[in-house]
Amino acid sequence: MMKRILLALWTVAGLCMLGGCGEPYVLRGKAISGGYGSLLFVGPDDEQLREPGLAAASISIYRDANRPNQSLFATGRSDGLGEISIPLKGFGVGWMEEQWLIEVTKPGYETLQSVVTLPPAKHDRRILITLIPGLSVPPKQAEDLWQEYERYR
Repeated sequence: MMKRILLALWTVAGLCMLGGCGEPYVLRGKAISGGYGSLLFVGPDDEQLREPGLAAASISIYRDANRPNQSLFATGRSDGLGEISIPLKGFGVGWMEEQWLIEVTKPGYETLQSVVTLPPAKHDRRILITLIPGLSVPPKQAEDLWQEYERYR
């Protein structure tokens, strides 16, 4: 009986270490204005992170970006200084290699969409979002195949 209890506790502890519980992965960085739109990961001492930021940029993060079952995983906004801090709570975030679609909108700026692999949680990387002035067009939403099935069933 004692062996079973110890095995169960050991299993739970192992799952926690693999990302099943504990602190969430936090996507940190900055949104800035620039001459071209881009989304990349930089070190915390990158000079572009010191540039004036863009406030109120809306960020939507979709998991499984290249699959038909992608889903909105998290949303956030840049603060008054353009700083971004979005917790991503879920199994495997920060250690599983997955494709994520990150979509950024802000009135007066072009919409930016990029498919990325998040850097591992143990690395201290920041997301740097560069938006260019222009017309903000609502992005095309991916088809929900389940809704299509239900509609024509």
